[in-house]
Amino acid sequence: MNEPLQEKKQSEEIRCRLITKPALFLMEAYLPESLIEKVNAHIDATRGTLGDHAPRLVGQIRRHHESAQLTLDLKTPVIAALARMMVQIAEEYIRQQSFEAKVSASDMWSVHSYAGDYNPLHDHGARTPLGLSSILYLKVPKEIAAAPDCPHGAAPRLTNATGNCDGFTQFIWGATGMKDFSLLRPATQQYVKPEVGKLLIFPNWLLHRVEPYFGEDERRTLSLNMDVEFNEPGWY
Repeated sequence: MNEPLQEKKQSEEIRCRLITKPALFLMEAYLPESLIEKVNAHIDATRGTLGDHAPRLVGQIRRHHESAQLTLDLKTPVIAALARMMVQIAEEYIRQQSFEAKVSASDMWSVHSYAGDYNPLHDHGARTPLGLSSILYLKVPKEIAAAPDCPHGAAPRLTNATGNCDGFTQFIWGATGMKDFSLLRPATQQYVKPEVGKLLIFPNWLLHRVEPYFGEDERRTLSLNMDVEFNEPGWY
């Protein structure tokens, strides 16, 4: 008598699990402080000789006499070492999605922003059907550093003109309005607070922009575009 009753009890159990259907993978890494210092020192030492990358970019970086978007030479030892590290992280980004691919550095540049500078919504190009892009934060003004962080999927509190997104990077991969959250539609945008040494790697189709900020210090970032060649035959 006990066994049938036990079987009946088990059959009446209700099991639930939430299944996530991802729309985007974003790789986040933190590079050593010593490396960031070397990269900043190299840029500071060579800044006067670096080429202007602005003709290839949409960034509205022009509010200060030192506002600039500068081409970085991938053959320079410091920059070459950084590019190799970023490519290795990008290849890991591909592997964690169950693919194998060769990733190669395409072009790298630094962005030197000051009060009022901003980057409008844009994506990046590549020489291969899929490309990867990246953002590395090299210098973060104290006004941005003091802002509260934004957990993934959350938006900063902007009511009462808080300015909590000033200088943040915003990623957008869909359209979500305020009403959609009450309809249980997942967020399709994210604000990322800059932190020195934080590296973000993402597919180059991902739309993103940078909000302006106000302060005296420089906001400095570095970006690397990468080409991706999959090892699987007949991929293209």
